[in-house]
Amino acid sequence: MRKAQKGDKDAFLRLMDEYQLPMYRTAKAILQNEDDVEDAVQEAVYRAFYKISSIRQPKFFKTWLTRVVINCSYDLLRQRQGLLPLEVLPEEGREEDNDTPLDVRAALAALSENDQLVLTLYYLNDLPVKEIAKLLSISEGAAKMRLSHGRKKFREVYLAGQAEGGL
Repeated sequence: MRKAQKGDKDAFLRLMDEYQLPMYRTAKAILQNEDDVEDAVQEAVYRAFYKISSIRQPKFFKTWLTRVVINCSYDLLRQRQGLLPLEVLPEEGREEDNDTPLDVRAALAALSENDQLVLTLYYLNDLPVKEIAKLLSISEGAAKMRLSHGRKKFREVYLAGQAEGGL
């Protein structure tokens, strides 16, 4: 990270390769269109490249980058739709996300944007509740409540899909 901050393009590219899947997952939790997801991630990489020197502590790079992706995703939504929808249901999963089983991806896709985002950040991007709260500009208690609500909804959708013979 320090090398990337000093202008080492190869170091920056290695960072982007390492965080490619978490960036994709974060954008996918917000955006419904695959092209929009790709545009948001591309814009996030661009912004990250020019703003990486602003990070004071390398340990917060992942949180900072996730915030950049979230901002880019919402910027794109506002640009494309004029306002933020209450719920956005994404398309089916992507090849890069093939480490998540199809039934789990389908259950996630059926959740509201808030539930989908908090579950993605916590379980797929491995962010702690404290960092999720910072990213979403909410209290830790609110983040825990959203996570609890998301788990409950996910469980309902997942079990309903299993009872019907798969999602």
